[in-house]
Amino acid sequence: MYFLTLGYIILFFVLCRHSAADGLDADTDAEIRVYFFHLAARCDVCTAIEENTKRVLEEHFKNQIDSGTIKFKSINIDSRENKLIAEKYQISYTSLLLVRDDGTFTDFTNTSLNYAFMNPSKFRELLKSEMDKNLE
Repeated sequence: MYFLTLGYIILFFVLCRHSAADGLDADTDAEIRVYFFHLAARCDVCTAIEENTKRVLEEHFKNQIDSGTIKFKSINIDSRENKLIAEKYQISYTSLLLVRDDGTFTDFTNTSLNYAFMNPSKFRELLKSEMDKNLE
């Protein structure tokens, strides 16, 4: 009885662990998945990255968002259910990734940290340009 219970517990954790990461990458119709990774405690820079990313997507890629060609997901890496996706992309701090449907991705983190707060218009310009390149 002890081994049966232990087996069910192990099975439960294995199944739950795989479902969390699989759910994020299950958007097979999406050509680009925009993942914004952040910690639970958020600073002004983190907030600026997310707000400006959403603004670019809404202003320039609304049709693709509505059709599901582009998906945006804000991911709290402090949350237990997001550990696998953070591990998959080796994320440990605020990050912005543009993940293509073939699994390759552009790490837009440095640009985000450099411009989103101090020069948001430059950040939006660079992000739009990168999104356009990724959609070609």
